[in-house]
Amino acid sequence: MKAANKIENIYTVRSYETDFLQQIRPSSVLGLFQEIAGDHSQEMGLGFQKLGEQGRFWVLSKIYVSVDRKPKSGEKVRVATWPHTPNKAIYERSFAVYDAAGERLLGAESRWCILEKSGRIVPCSRIEQPEIDFIGERALAEVDWQIAPVENKGEPHFALTVANSEYDLNRHVNNIKYADYIFNCFTVRELEERRLRSYQLHYVKQAFEGDRLEFFREEKAPGVFSIEGVRNGAETVVLAQVCFA
Repeated sequence: MKAANKIENIYTVRSYETDFLQQIRPSSVLGLFQEIAGDHSQEMGLGFQKLGEQGRFWVLSKIYVSVDRKPKSGEKVRVATWPHTPNKAIYERSFAVYDAAGERLLGAESRWCILEKSGRIVPCSRIEQPEIDFIGERALAEVDWQIAPVENKGEPHFALTVANSEYDLNRHVNNIKYADYIFNCFTVRELEERRLRSYQLHYVKQAFEGDRLEFFREEKAPGVFSIEGVRNGAETVVLAQVCFA
């Protein structure tokens, strides 16, 4: 039986998912994407339980989110997602968020892979692929996946030591948590005075309980910031870019 090539769910933005402006936090957007992608993967026969029985799990490697408007607390939104034809070891997936009138608020492109428990990437050829009619159209026509690293780090703009509340079911820092860390590199005033245009995250390495994470930012062009998260003063775990209008 063919799996649906696209699914949509209606969500209400809860107050605990919003920031001091009562607008949805970037991490909450990633949470919605993670939830609906998990639902669709389950329908496709590639859900967490089935992969877990094989000693495998999904990992988000890159995501790019374009922002037209951030929904507010109490607002109902329609979230849609659809996957694209897999390529070697990469599974690409589009997302779109619409308001009650059907106006698109956010669009996103993402890249995922399946890992063994050892951390080794599993090629798509070794995975039983679902029977599905993949959609070629993408939520975003063009995505520049290049992010310049932070060259002049200086003092970190935000730092923390990883504890259990940062973990996901794979026992490392949840991918969506990094969005909070990235935006903690900006002050309340900066976020009040600027309009967010896009943000993207590249996940480089996993972080675990007890790791010290430090985040450095650098403005590469007016309103365009690179942010780099470093583990224990040595390894980059995440590289991000935040663009303001």
